[in-house]
Amino acid sequence: MPALKIDHQKCTECRMCYVVCREIDINAVVVSPTSQHLFEIDERCTYPGCTVCLMYCPAEGSIVEVESGRSMVPPPPEVWRRRGAALPV
Repeated sequence: MPALKIDHQKCTECRMCYVVCREIDINAVVVSPTSQHLFEIDERCTYPGCTVCLMYCPAEGSIVEVESGRSMVPPPPEVWRRRGAALPV
C-alpha cells in the first residue's frame, strides 16, 4: 500500500497537515518524540484513500510518496481525478 512521509527539509512546520488530519479524525500526522518534535505520518494514514493533507499543505515538495519519492505537494492532477473531484481552476 502506498505511504506518505514528510520531507523535513521542505516542511515549514505550519501544522496544517496535523490540524486537518485531526479534524477528520484520522490522526495519522503525529509529533515525533524526538527533541526536535518534527511532524511524521504514521501507519494510520489511509492514502491514497484520503489526500486531505496534500490539499492543505502550503509547502511545495514537503509531503512525498515513500516508495517513489515523488513530491505530492501540490497534488498532481491524478490525485484530484482519483476521487472524481474537479481539477482546481
